[in-house]
Amino acid sequence: MTIYDFSCGYYFKDHYDIIVMVEYLKKLRGLTQKDINESADIPKSNFRRAQLKGFSGSGDMLERMAEVLNIQTKIDPSTIVSFDENFSRFYTSVCFSKVNDFKKYYDASTANLPLYQNSILMIQYYLEQLIYYISEVNYTNVIAWEKLDESIEFLKNFVDKMSNEHRFLYYEYMTCYYGFKKDREKVVHYARLTIYMGANFIDFEPTANYHVSFAYSMIGDYINALIYANKALPRLEEQLNYNKAVYCRINIATFYKKLGNIDEAKKLLRKNLVYMTFTDVQRNTRVTYLNYADCLLMEKKYEEALKYYNMIEKEQTKKPDYEAIMIAYCMYSLKQADNANAYIEILDRLNAANQYASEYLSLIHFFKAYFNRLSYKEIEAAFKLAETQMEVYKFRAQYILDVARDLMDELANKKAPKPSRMLSDESVMI
Repeated sequence: MTIYDFSCGYYFKDHYDIIVMVEYLKKLRGLTQKDINESADIPKSNFRRAQLKGFSGSGDMLERMAEVLNIQTKIDPSTIVSFDENFSRFYTSVCFSKVNDFKKYYDASTANLPLYQNSILMIQYYLEQLIYYISEVNYTNVIAWEKLDESIEFLKNFVDKMSNEHRFLYYEYMTCYYGFKKDREKVVHYARLTIYMGANFIDFEPTANYHVSFAYSMIGDYINALIYANKALPRLEEQLNYNKAVYCRINIATFYKKLGNIDEAKKLLRKNLVYMTFTDVQRNTRVTYLNYADCLLMEKKYEEALKYYNMIEKEQTKKPDYEAIMIAYCMYSLKQADNANAYIEILDRLNAANQYASEYLSLIHFFKAYFNRLSYKEIEAAFKLAETQMEVYKFRAQYILDVARDLMDELANKKAPKPSRMLSDESVMI
């Protein structure tokens, strides 16, 4: 596996670490340089001369400032080397989607946090925290906003002081962050900075393009999402990064699906099924099957789609989950109402035991009410309840939610009284 090498050495030249931390703490604590000079017993004239390049006393004065501000400067070199190595392995694991490994390396950095506090090393620490909690979403579907905001609140004070490598990673993961926020303006801003700097970091560029693609997709710009995913894919394969390549191919298929090119989406997903043998992330298999089944569903190939949804439930999740919505819908569409009703009874029992999500079940109950031809009032009530819970999963379930809305709209239009035909001015013959 490729090891991406990072170093904090950039910050420890010519007392740069102290200069940066002094400026940060002045701003944070509302101090003036005069306040610091007086506390450090540094005469104003001496400090002014110390600011001139090459003045021999500048280092001593900076050390006195650091002491007054409690900035950690005498860091054991082995601590820096160890942190750099750990961060390099952490980022490599993130790039190659080795979730257990990158969690291990992040936990190691967290355990050593006291060694880095009140020093310039906190830039790399908070950058690691930002990357960790952005990457973790892939595996938990939970966004730890508090941790992300904590990282950004610190890092934003150092952007123009960071090493080029650290600044590049900051731009890349801020692009993802604002993708989560669905902030179009910020996504475009940070994506451009990432792409601009990416030319200087050839080894990092494929993963950066992948993340830029993701962020564009989150703001509904599927054309740019497709462009950058297609740039990333061949380079990821060159790096033998099969896990990320599988994710990238899934994303490209999703973008084609969003843009209405179902055939191209299916072709890519079939290719992914071959690549499954090269990956060690079970979620890849589930997402590939799910996207492929969704394509079949959009083509109204209910029997074949049902086969893949069932395969996910039996072989991947080993219990009913999100896919149960489509399983029930496909059964009803295939005129298998008895099977669908029996399946929903199982889901009801699981829900009563807190083993199946109510938000999914509410939409399934709408389909049950609709296909079992309950009264309009009952169907409408079921839809309204489902609608209150759609926010939880609206991004992954866009198509099936559109299906539900279309069914309800069609029913509402049939229910509405038809207006009597009146002769309009345009109908009058002269």
